[in-house]
Amino acid sequence: MKKITIILLPVVIVVLLLAFLFYRNKKTIVNTPAETTKASKEIELSPTEKPVVNLIPRADGHNLTLKITGIPTKFTTVDYELIYTAKDQDLEIEKGVSGTIKLTGSELEKDDLLLGTASCTNGCKYKYDEGVNGGTLTLTLTTADKQYVSYETPFTLKSATDLNKAKKLTLDQENLIINGTVASKTDYFVVIKNFNSVYSVFSSGNGKGKITSIEPSPVTKTDLTSIVGDYIAQ
Repeated sequence: MKKITIILLPVVIVVLLLAFLFYRNKKTIVNTPAETTKASKEIELSPTEKPVVNLIPRADGHNLTLKITGIPTKFTTVDYELIYTAKDQDLEIEKGVSGTIKLTGSELEKDDLLLGTASCTNGCKYKYDEGVNGGTLTLTLTTADKQYVSYETPFTLKSATDLNKAKKLTLDQENLIINGTVASKTDYFVVIKNFNSVYSVFSSGNGKGKITSIEPSPVTKTDLTSIVGDYIAQ
């Protein structure tokens, strides 16, 4: 009987030790999400606090510049994510560019949102994505104490050739149609919905041309001789 007790004692100790470790690990896993949620809080911006977003295409349409002005001083970082669809032969592939920018003032500019890939081992070689017509831009502005504002907008990328062929520039997700043509044959154009619900068009050129109509009708633009600029919903 004494021999059986000696054999069982180490077994009991091991079982108790494993039970203690399991309970401690389980408690840690349960508490972690609650602590993370408590550390972050989504906030809203007043109309006067909302920054202005610019998404400007390069002359060849293979690169975009992200420029944001009027950023409230309480924010310390901006996370950006640009998701777009490209074509590889007959296949559509979802690709993206993302990163974090530390703020040093009320403005930022990042001019290397490449729609493709770069290999810079010995000088840079680029492979540009084909068939990029648009996608989604997501921005998250965060304060030092983890309060944040997140904004997402669709965007359309169109060449002057395609714009003149269709005689319009659209933002399909918003049902926005800008009917018209441009003088340029080589420029590229981007249209987005801005933070303040204004539609904005950017170009690698001046965007000169003629706007014949805008749909839906409550959306207006002051200068109808250039597609570039802001379109305001009445």
